[in-house]
Amino acid sequence: MTVKTMENTAVFGHWTDYPDSQFNHPNIFHNEMIVDAHQFINYWRRCSLSSVFWSQYTALFIPPTVAEGWLNRNAVESVLAYLLNELLENCAKFSSGPELKVAYQSWIGRDKMIFQVTNHVTPDQQASFESFITELLESDTDELYFQRLEENLENESSGSGLGFLTLINDYGIQFGFKFETINPDSVQVNVQAHLSLKEI
Repeated sequence: MTVKTMENTAVFGHWTDYPDSQFNHPNIFHNEMIVDAHQFINYWRRCSLSSVFWSQYTALFIPPTVAEGWLNRNAVESVLAYLLNELLENCAKFSSGPELKVAYQSWIGRDKMIFQVTNHVTPDQQASFESFITELLESDTDELYFQRLEENLENESSGSGLGFLTLINDYGIQFGFKFETINPDSVQVNVQAHLSLKEI
């Protein structure tokens, strides 16, 4: 697991920084949305509506026909609908503290797509999230998936990272995480998902 720590910042997993100068790169398309977290928290269906919109919008970057070994438009749309819904629902579930904004960004390249969601949590929530990330990135994800599935069945619960594990195991998604302390009451949580446009 890759972990980088700087003052007030911790980075885990597969992370890419995109400076503003690259937004206008001819081979990288950048999209962005910023909403009040209350809009997701109070109207849960907006998570799925936003996910469907961005998955359909983004899939149009894929040509109508693609070469063998590359994901076609329908496959990309299907993966993204699941991925983005998972990311946005997590923002709705875990946003807390004085900073209640959710940001969505995507960078579309020739052979990969990168998606990033940003929300804010209170500092006391960071340790448990980092513990989950460490287990996710260091474990055998197939074994961890079935372990979590059994635990959920025994406890008649849901969650426990099954969405992340499914995205890693079934779709080859690579995740990166960045925590940035904004002030004593708020930590900014950035989650990146990297999707290769080549079939796994």
